Amino acid sequence: MTAKSRTPRFSTISRVAVVLLVGALSVGGLAMAARPGGGGGGKAKPAITVNPTALSFGDQPVNTSSATQTVTVTSSGTASLTINSVTLSGSSSFTMANGCTAGTSLPQNATCTITVTFKPTVSGLATGNIAIASDASNTPIANVALSGTGKSTTPTAVRLGKGGGDSIMRGYNADCTRNTGLFDFLCYGAGDKPEYSFFDGSSSTVLSIEDRYIQLDPLFAADQNAAASGSEMTDPAKNNFLTQATAIVNAATQPVRVFIELGGNDLCNRGTVDQLYDDAKWETAVRAGLNKLVLGQPDGKALPSGSTVMMVSVPRVQDLRAVGLAKQASNSRINCENFWASYDVCRIATAPGNDLESRLAAIESRQKAYNEKLTTLAAAYNGQSGIEVVTDYDPAANASVGSYSFQTGDINGGDCFHPSIQGQNKLSEVIWKKNPHK
Repeated sequence: MTAKSRTPRFSTISRVAVVLLVGALSVGGLAMAARPGGGGGGKAKPAITVNPTALSFGDQPVNTSSATQTVTVTSSGTASLTINSVTLSGSSSFTMANGCTAGTSLPQNATCTITVTFKPTVSGLATGNIAIASDASNTPIANVALSGTGKSTTPTAVRLGKGGGDSIMRGYNADCTRNTGLFDFLCYGAGDKPEYSFFDGSSSTVLSIEDRYIQLDPLFAADQNAAASGSEMTDPAKNNFLTQATAIVNAATQPVRVFIELGGNDLCNRGTVDQLYDDAKWETAVRAGLNKLVLGQPDGKALPSGSTVMMVSVPRVQDLRAVGLAKQASNSRINCENFWASYDVCRIATAPGNDLESRLAAIESRQKAYNEKLTTLAAAYNGQSGIEVVTDYDPAANASVGSYSFQTGDINGGDCFHPSIQGQNKLSEVIWKKNPHK
């Protein structure tokens, strides 16, 4: 009997096993078994959030500081955030105080801050950027854009100079050529002749500091409104340096070039050598004026950053008696000795007497000491508040106002003491050579 062919059949147990297996793999069947080590959450990761991502400071007056603005950095991931670096680039008008220093580790949801200030030094748009590098998984380098516009507080086309000083800056008697005739009084009696000033004289006979600047910039303008004959560096009752400095910074339009010429009267107004100001009194007076111009003390109002202050050295008053006598000897219409005595012209230096030699020696000692103090103090204040402070003083012969030996043609024939038109030109020339901005 031949064997019959049969169709293979699964057992009941086999069919159940297949159903279970297929159901476990199918979408609509039984749930897939959990894998070893599972949990469905994945690895914890650091992330960063920066707010805001741009800071705009708008318009800001040149050389003034804006209000600070703040950037907040947040650790917004599921693990601590490590700050690798914070870098400020772009315009130097932006500065930052960084509270998110390199190496800082911020736990989840913790924050740190960066503050930014805008202080433009020139007019126009300024831009910058803060790059925050970290181990964030979302933004390894986050950027904050910075922008602001510097606005000039004065017309950009105008450069203003101011002069502070005494009768020398005022051109006192500069055009007087004689003093013995009746009508000569019409000249020396007029006193100030500012049109011949070495600083801003309008006469074509003087090449003033202002004229020299105009050759470089036709829109430059200057005035000596703070100056007055009789002024001292020291005495508040005599329109001293501090008084003049205050007037200069309070001007409607602040200058960028300031020339201070004081000191001759601090010598000439003393009755005896014992009354000559010592170093401490002189230094106190110079510091008071510079504290105002440079530091804005006591009310905070000073020259704008980028300005220059030129402290003109004290002239050699001790030489002028001899120069005047030589001028008198050369012209019968000039009597210097009589004029000095009649009008009390710097008698500590011009009066005759047995003590003349010692008086002149004392004046020379003080004159040199005052100029050395100017040198020291100019260096001490130079660069503070962004202001340059210099002096023309150079002890080498004829290298500065304080070392120049006046000739007979350099003093006028009226009072035989103050600079003539020729002398005013010489002052302009000597000072300009030491001017750092020419």
